Amino acid sequence: MNNWAKLKRSTMKPTKKKPAKRAVRTGSIEHKLMKLRNRIDEKQTSKTKHTDKQWVETLIDNVRVGGSITQERMLRANNLWRTYA
Repeated sequence: MNNWAKLKRSTMKPTKKKPAKRAVRTGSIEHKLMKLRNRIDEKQTSKTKHTDKQWVETLIDNVRVGGSITQERMLRANNLWRTYA
């Protein structure tokens, strides 16, 4: 091997690693619903909060399957954000 090849190999930068893939993309509807579920879970003391959490979990499952979210469901989710803020 000649000197030029050795010099070139020693001056090359190492390749950068790609960041790990996330299970859920940040900012997606599923991510926002998961944040809502966690927020409800932090303050869970009454039965109504338990039913709200179950409703959000079923909505998350529907989004994962590929179902669309109706406007009524989005409005209810927004009201839950206001309730548990």
